[in-house]
Amino acid sequence: MIATIFRSIFVDNWPYWFGGALIGMLVPLLYYYFNTALGVSTGYGNLAKIFLPAKNLQWIQSKFADTFSWRVYFIGGIILGGLISSILSGNFGFTAEMGRFTAIAGWPVILNAIFFFGGGIMLGLGARIAGGCTSGHSIHGIANLHLSSVLATVFFIIGGIISANIVRALFLGGAW
Repeated sequence: MIATIFRSIFVDNWPYWFGGALIGMLVPLLYYYFNTALGVSTGYGNLAKIFLPAKNLQWIQSKFADTFSWRVYFIGGIILGGLISSILSGNFGFTAEMGRFTAIAGWPVILNAIFFFGGGIMLGLGARIAGGCTSGHSIHGIANLHLSSVLATVFFIIGGIISANIVRALFLGGAW
């Protein structure tokens, strides 16, 4: 019985509407209890300050005064949740597979790592330039009727469509 409950919570896919409802309820709770928005990119800034304390990077020193904010624990929870799900599913282990992309591209692991690391750097840079990540703008900003977040989300979607088609055309031979 307990194993079934754990499996349904931590391993099996949740219905999209249920996950969306939970995220939707999280936004007002964060405002009520913490007076802050949901977003992940700020947590990465906190982690940068933890791992680079001697660096005198102005954006780290000015924006992240509270090094161990709730966002650090939020990122830790994301990682821990993935670990728990992996263990409970019986598929614990490390993999370089990224689904269809790596199956079609057929690149060596190091090339995949460089490609995805570069993508992560660009994603982080874009989040800093846009003043927040996709979750911050699209979930929190639109819920609060911020025009800048609506515009940012529209451009996230357009940029995602263009990028996906470029990657598909250049690296995957136009395959769907």
